Amino acid sequence: MVPRWSVVLVAGLLVVLGGCPTSSMPDLTPPCEPGSEACPAACDTPQTVGEFELCSDATEDAYTLVVRYIGDGHLALGTSEITLNGAPFDATTAFDPATATFTIRAQDVAPSKYSFLFRMRTDAGLDVRPLFVPRWVGAGARYAGFTWHDATIYQIFTDRFLDGDPSNNLDNAAGDLARVTDPRSQWQGGDFAGITAKIRDGYFDRLGVNTLWISSPIINSHTSQPSVGLGDARRFASYHSYHPVATGYTHLDHLGYATPIEPAFGTAAELHELVNEAHDRGIRIIPDFVANHVQREARLYAEHPGWFSAYNACDGRWDEARINCWFTTDMPDFDYGANPAAITAVVDHALWMIQEFNFDGFRADALKHMDDRFVQAVKTAIVNEIETTVVDHSRALEPTAFYMVGESLGGWARYHVRNDMVQGQVDEEYYNKTKAALLTFDISVRQLADFAIANDTAYLTPQDTMGGRGGYPGAIMGNFFGNHDQVRALTEARQRGGGHERLRLAQTFLMTSPINVPMLYQGDDIGTDGGQDPDNRKMQRFTGLSPDETASLANVQKAGTLRAQHVALRRGVRMNVVLEDYFWVFKVTYEDDEVYVAINRDNTRSWSPPAGFSDGLGNCAGGAVPVLTTCIFVRP
Repeated sequence: MVPRWSVVLVAGLLVVLGGCPTSSMPDLTPPCEPGSEACPAACDTPQTVGEFELCSDATEDAYTLVVRYIGDGHLALGTSEITLNGAPFDATTAFDPATATFTIRAQDVAPSKYSFLFRMRTDAGLDVRPLFVPRWVGAGARYAGFTWHDATIYQIFTDRFLDGDPSNNLDNAAGDLARVTDPRSQWQGGDFAGITAKIRDGYFDRLGVNTLWISSPIINSHTSQPSVGLGDARRFASYHSYHPVATGYTHLDHLGYATPIEPAFGTAAELHELVNEAHDRGIRIIPDFVANHVQREARLYAEHPGWFSAYNACDGRWDEARINCWFTTDMPDFDYGANPAAITAVVDHALWMIQEFNFDGFRADALKHMDDRFVQAVKTAIVNEIETTVVDHSRALEPTAFYMVGESLGGWARYHVRNDMVQGQVDEEYYNKTKAALLTFDISVRQLADFAIANDTAYLTPQDTMGGRGGYPGAIMGNFFGNHDQVRALTEARQRGGGHERLRLAQTFLMTSPINVPMLYQGDDIGTDGGQDPDNRKMQRFTGLSPDETASLANVQKAGTLRAQHVALRRGVRMNVVLEDYFWVFKVTYEDDEVYVAINRDNTRSWSPPAGFSDGLGNCAGGAVPVLTTCIFVRP
């Protein structure tokens, strides 16, 4: 007979057994008394999540979880599935059938994210809505002290990053893929194993990066695809993962797929490994979420053609036909407005993906092209079924808050930044101003400063905009000076007589812009050149770097590290110190942390920070700010 309370070790976890068989949550008398170190404070006020009551808490090296089933019937553990970070978890000894309660406590655990997923069935064979319980353990802004203002995002095109496992490469000469004749538009072998290898060797740590935006992991077409342009006869491969075919897959409905994961990227096990390795290092993972459309081969399209709009080519009509146009002749566009069942299917798919792989956010592709009702349904589901350990869902200020950053180009960025949609968007105007001031020199640094000071907080208040009204106090935008859809930053500079020195200006400015988050596109760390798609999606290089590339990498590593070390650069208030047409010094302040940043497009200038500050980039000393140089002055 098991006593009312006992403690046993199960799979490395200290599991508290027992409970009080009452109709309410367990009494949690010793060793789990509310207010004591042995019990989460949250146990005093359990929350209801679907058919469960839940309380959980975490410290710097421990977590506690109490889950009680309150639905109809009895749970059948033998046909249920419980996982911890994607691995099976035997909760048999953690379960008290008298109270239908799981009580789990782990001590002396390493810093990381620990997420339990309960996929339960009843003794009547009915599936219970899954329960997802994420917790970050560990001190500091990389772990449990993280807010999304602290994010530094590195954008990875999975196929173009690093080939860590050549055995999963596709044959570009096989079948219909042979119609893709430009090597730049073919699959090139990057995969999950390559990303994991660079996580392990500290590549992202050295950049100060704590978030990776990766390509959608869902299966894409393995045939050649037409161009967006109706008159463009070129064919393209789906290496970018924007032509999904397994949309709608869940653990309960496989749609006939053996796996929903893109085999050219690797396996589901390798994706779990990537995410877990990242979390152990305090790195969050946000994949592309492609929900505006599917590729014609998708089984969801074959089974439910009525869920999609009739063919209507976008053909440049990105605003007037934004909700119902097809990007290409092979990309059926969801008609969410007329099909609530389609919303349910794709929302369930999104929840499955997040819960299964323990993702931390989404980059929502083509956000402005989707019906608001779908976007709002995704947000509601995430609040109710993903953010189960978040208190304030209106702000992304808690470590398990799920961050959604959208892509709405052409002036639509503000509209979707609302409490009922997404926290942020890729900031197109930030890109335009940074490019013009620091890469092409089309505007002055003074004009950049006038924009930037206001833009830091511009989305925190509602304003009228295209589509309606947008902006809210929880907004966190994504700043960038380059991505997979733009001419490369280095090429923009070179076309106007510049080069790496201008790229470094943009790198430093990106890493010193507070409140919103930097999004650094792979290759912009070293200075990869390239024109329009597909030239702007070259394979990332890690060896054989030129002196200029090495210097640019060192610059962004130092700037990113300083951002990670100084909360002012992430959460602070920016104000001008010196502002001239081509020379700008600003100060960023947060509580007692101060940082001074100098950006010089002029001849060598004289300026010194207050006593006790020195340039963390190593560019400025003796009161001189060299031409085409940036400096970040911090206290040692």
